[in-house]
Amino acid sequence: MALYKSYDYAQTQMVPIALDQQLVPGTLEYANHTVIEERVDTSLFDEKYKNDETGRKAYEFTWQVYFIC
Repeated sequence: MALYKSYDYAQTQMVPIALDQQLVPGTLEYANHTVIEERVDTSLFDEKYKNDETGRKAYEFTWQVYFIC
């Protein structure tokens, strides 16, 4: 009988992804990227973060929009 490594469906797996290779023209991901980067004005959120001199760095708001899409 063949011996296989045991596995657990609850285990965490990290898969390296090169985002620039995932954004292929004609895909939904590419369309989302294009709309968010070129058409959505997120500058109004910049004034909310007052961490220019002190405080923790915040994630850029466009990345938060990506997670929603």
